[in-house]
Amino acid sequence: MQEATCFANGTLNLEYAGERIQGKRNYQEDDFGFDKRKPAEILMILADGMGGHKGGAYASECVIRTFMENYHEVSGTIAERLKQSLDQANRQLILETQPHLQGMGCTLVGVALNEEEMEWVSVGDSPLWLYSAGRLLRLNADHSFKPILQERVQCGEITSEEAVTHPKRNMLRSAVTGNKIDLIDQSSAPVNLYPGDRILLASDGIFTLSDVEIGKILARSISAKKCVEKLLNAVLKKGRRNQDNTTALVIYIPEKNESKTRPLWHWFIGGIVLILLIFAIRWI
Repeated sequence: MQEATCFANGTLNLEYAGERIQGKRNYQEDDFGFDKRKPAEILMILADGMGGHKGGAYASECVIRTFMENYHEVSGTIAERLKQSLDQANRQLILETQPHLQGMGCTLVGVALNEEEMEWVSVGDSPLWLYSAGRLLRLNADHSFKPILQERVQCGEITSEEAVTHPKRNMLRSAVTGNKIDLIDQSSAPVNLYPGDRILLASDGIFTLSDVEIGKILARSISAKKCVEKLLNAVLKKGRRNQDNTTALVIYIPEKNESKTRPLWHWFIGGIVLILLIFAIRWI
């Protein structure tokens, strides 16, 4: 478990934690890292590998290492540095490919944030969520076939049951492999953060839990470390026969931040969502 409270030049006070579990797989392909070398900023990175025990694990480690180092070497805006770091990590992966690592690749989500805002770059299906004022919102795009199948359900082309059991459901439409990246998702502008917000970055093994279950855990008044433990234990308790590797990274924005006050409309909408959520839980 990587867990700590970070203070940088007296300006940054973010509690964060991360951990991964192997699930029912024979190997671990997830990897992650936190980097707080820059004053008043923290970098959070996650990669979910593909290509088997050696390939997937190596791809994740290589991409995270390269992304992290490059982020501190390039100049420009945060958005530009995130994109440049992704491109360099993709190039590095092909440079380090060996015969026994052919076909390796990974998803990647890189998040740069401070106490007031965050930006990200993302490839693949690893989800980035913001829990704020009682609402759980996924921020990044899903580059698996799930959104495509959901569109087909809405158009009446297939049923919900067919979408859930579709053989391509979990296939990736985009990944970091050293070749041209087909789809890249990046924040178009910094996302505002408010006191008490929680950020969750995870690998797709977390989808064993529903949004309601994830939201209930993030809403609890516990430490970031305990929150990660609760999330991963909840995944294990499901007892799925083919449970995938699962990684959860959580960052808490300090409750007291006098420099920024949440707008009243934000609380109003959050209250309505919370009431609806309570009714939904009672009927489940």
